[in-house]
Amino acid sequence: MLYIWLERRELESAWGDIRQGIWMALVRRGLFQLSYTPDTKNWRPHILTFSGAPSKRWLLVELASSLSHNRSLFTVSTVLPSGARNQAQRSEMETTIREYLNKRGIRGLVRVIMAPDTFSGAQQLIESYGIGPLVPNTILLGDSQSPERRKSYCETLVHFHKTARSVLILRDESDRGFGARQKIDLGWGGLNTNGGLMLILAYLLRTSLEWRGAEINLNLVVPDETAALAAHTNLAKVVAQLRIGAKPKVIVSQGQPFPEILRSSSQDADLVFLGMATPKEDLQYSKYYEGLQKMATGLPATIFVLAAPDFAFSEVLQKD
Repeated sequence: MLYIWLERRELESAWGDIRQGIWMALVRRGLFQLSYTPDTKNWRPHILTFSGAPSKRWLLVELASSLSHNRSLFTVSTVLPSGARNQAQRSEMETTIREYLNKRGIRGLVRVIMAPDTFSGAQQLIESYGIGPLVPNTILLGDSQSPERRKSYCETLVHFHKTARSVLILRDESDRGFGARQKIDLGWGGLNTNGGLMLILAYLLRTSLEWRGAEINLNLVVPDETAALAAHTNLAKVVAQLRIGAKPKVIVSQGQPFPEILRSSSQDADLVFLGMATPKEDLQYSKYYEGLQKMATGLPATIFVLAAPDFAFSEVLQKD
């Protein structure tokens, strides 16, 4: 009641708008109430989106908005080359991007920084962005098609993983975007690590206004019919235990290569989720990532998922 009264009176004092002071007090109180230890049952993706100019990679902004849909935070970020702009121009660009988002009904934060190059700037932002326990836990970026930049790109992915962030990479080769937003396919490899996070993300999309009611399919490939019977039983049990409606779909390979099966089974999907291998000492990640890109050639819009280490995403989905 006090807030409504103040807003109607439109009172301002010498040190600024009183309403700003009220919101600042509420934000401060909320930050101190937040725990530094993540609560699995209340986990939400706080997304840092490396979109560059939003108009050029608008799908990234749309995806971040749909995943957060007013229950978590997301930030649209841009890295400018050092010397290309001064601080005043950087601030002006932040304002321009913020106004661009507002005109399209997107509520997101904006952060523009300057760095020697895109990759060092991205790593710098990950280390410094946030306040107290409220820091981005999920990084969203576009796929890099440039062979010359692949090594630096993959080194940055590995750095993100080491900082205990989840990484989402959106790959879109066509002009169809997310199509009708009615069918989501998950390349299923199990509930642990990537599987749990992929299910959470699919669920968050389906509960957003843009993807409301979308069908979620768990696609598991097995070598023969004997394996298919056991796999279908196990997959049905997993689905029944979760807090999300999803359809188990077991596919018998019959000697077909996995990329061919993937393209034929998901050609009519609007979005495909695929898990990424965890970076290891003996894994040449740039070479691995090149193979992943080839495997996803010809697919609809695809999200590569690398879950943050040491977080039980599967517990977020378990029924009480």
